[in-house]
Amino acid sequence: MKIWIARPGDTLPAAARRLGLPAEELARLNQLEDPVRLTGGLALAVPEAEEAPRRSLELSAVEELSAPVSALEELAPALSYLCLFCRTAAEGLLSPPTPAERRLLGRARELGLPVMLTLANLDGEGNYSAALAHRLLGTESARQQLLEQLLKALEESGCAGLYLSFCCLHPFDRDSYNAFLRLAAPALHDRGRYLITALAPKEDDSERSLQSSAHDYAVHGACADRVILLAYDWGYAYSAPQAVSPADRIRAVLDYAAGKLPPGKLSLAVSGRGYSWGLPWRLGDRAQALSHRAAAGLAVAAQAEIRLDQASRCSSFRYTDPAGRRREVWFEDLRSLEARLELVEDYGLAGLCLLGGSRPDRAVLAYLRSRYIPERLP
Repeated sequence: MKIWIARPGDTLPAAARRLGLPAEELARLNQLEDPVRLTGGLALAVPEAEEAPRRSLELSAVEELSAPVSALEELAPALSYLCLFCRTAAEGLLSPPTPAERRLLGRARELGLPVMLTLANLDGEGNYSAALAHRLLGTESARQQLLEQLLKALEESGCAGLYLSFCCLHPFDRDSYNAFLRLAAPALHDRGRYLITALAPKEDDSERSLQSSAHDYAVHGACADRVILLAYDWGYAYSAPQAVSPADRIRAVLDYAAGKLPPGKLSLAVSGRGYSWGLPWRLGDRAQALSHRAAAGLAVAAQAEIRLDQASRCSSFRYTDPAGRRREVWFEDLRSLEARLELVEDYGLAGLCLLGGSRPDRAVLAYLRSRYIPERLP
């Protein structure tokens, strides 16, 4: 699979003829909604006549338990393992899986795909909650109760391990979280289960943001089998317009992380979100989140030229929305994915973790499958 960049004035039928492919195949692979138009700077995945030999790499993804079975079936051939969210009730207890969720877990087993039960300190609106994390981790008895619930859930579900995505904790809960990791790791390993954790990005020990201050990189590296580095959200809903996952900033985070834990335990997260900001941007304005595929489709619809920023290896464009307001969109395409893979190679990381919605990016999966064989966890 190679990356082909459209030029201004290119159309899908003309591009397909030049590439020697049926237009329908090119549109299906890249999930193009317009049957004719492209736009300058649009990156497309294109099959090659002779693909290079594939190498092994750990590839994972994080999905909701509510994801459709079709999404699971599309993801499975490209993955080493899948992380599926379980839910916490308001009082901090685990909610039992619904029948639909049980069917999803059963289908994953049929496909031979290892599943990690995923717990995050998310509130009812899907936001990270420091208060919920404190209830779950703040005392020794609470930590023991949580671990017992998780071990029971793992046993009942048949999942291969636990993925803890606890972010935006109170700084004073750092020791409590470390204590839980030290408690959970041997209990899971004794039962033949994996422990995977998430780390928010930071570039040095002085970082004191709510997102990452309670994350002790060294303790995660000592306790976890894999650590997923959530290296995104430089651009986010309330930031000024900018790249969400800039490659240059990720490199600085990896420089820091490499001194705290074995790089071979790290998996680099690939965010599934871009953002559209209204212009002129003012402090407090909220950007609109959208998938990378939706962003590319918006650029085609608006006939806006896509520009790749060389430092961040992320793409952007400007257009005028139906209300007459100028907007700036930052998103990621296959060139951004290529930059992440270069970081994996440069730092000797374990692999990549795809974060997305219930509609997998077909071009990303095809690109990865053309180059890598999903390597199972040891």
